[in-house]
Amino acid sequence: MLPESAPGYSYDECRATANWLLSKTEMTPLVAIVCGSGLGGLAEMLKDPVIFSYKDIPNFPQSTVHGHAGRLVFGTLQGKQCVCMKGRFHLYEGYPIQKITLPMRVFKLMGVKTVILTNAAGGLNQDYKVGDVMIIKDHINMPGFAGINPLAGPNEERFGVRFPCMSDAYDRELVRLAHDVGAELGFSDFLREGVYVVLGGPSFETIAECQMLHRLGADAVGMSTAHEVIVARHCGMRCFALSLISNQAVMDYDSREKANHEEVLETGKLRAVQMEKLVTTMVARMEHKSN
Repeated sequence: MLPESAPGYSYDECRATANWLLSKTEMTPLVAIVCGSGLGGLAEMLKDPVIFSYKDIPNFPQSTVHGHAGRLVFGTLQGKQCVCMKGRFHLYEGYPIQKITLPMRVFKLMGVKTVILTNAAGGLNQDYKVGDVMIIKDHINMPGFAGINPLAGPNEERFGVRFPCMSDAYDRELVRLAHDVGAELGFSDFLREGVYVVLGGPSFETIAECQMLHRLGADAVGMSTAHEVIVARHCGMRCFALSLISNQAVMDYDSREKANHEEVLETGKLRAVQMEKLVTTMVARMEHKSN
């Protein structure tokens, strides 16, 4: 069965989901925020929230990961109408890649212009410390090397072109804005900028894989975000993304360190307030345009 004709993520089903949400919220959000592991506090900052459980939204997948609440929250942030995903979907949960990126297309059909994504990631760059926040300037889509791309299958022209450009995947104006806001807030000592590499998961990386990924030019490694960005850019939305460096990737065979999900969530708690401040200040200053 071809992806675009498969149940759950055709254009008509994305349109039906968008219309269902619009009919129940009376909001037309300009900004969508995707919260990664342990970073759902951004959704708590929305004023006058209208909350939906993923299980109640037509065609939506379910979030199965601890630390991902599985709720879609509408509200206002700094006076701007926003929608926030508390929890996202991953390849390792067993969903087709077109299904895990469905929310991006739904957001486009609801009127969203800018998508802000957050994730927890392992630090490959040896200059990074646990608790650093990396502004993503580019990504490496490793599953894409094996043909696992959310745009595989017949192209839906109503969303975008067959061969979308990805050299501008992460909006450079928003990257500059993040640096400016971070400097004003006194965050420069832990704010970084680098390349994110996505793997399929759910197992963490081997030492050899970490060494290889770092040599390829990656500064941080995770299991999300890049696929969502590909679909969001295909739809013409601007993208900005942050990685919270929640653990240092093990690069040395003599090391006794081990990556674990609990460490990811704990680091999220420690840095969450500052990340929320960075994002909310950016939202306040954003000018919305589609490109």
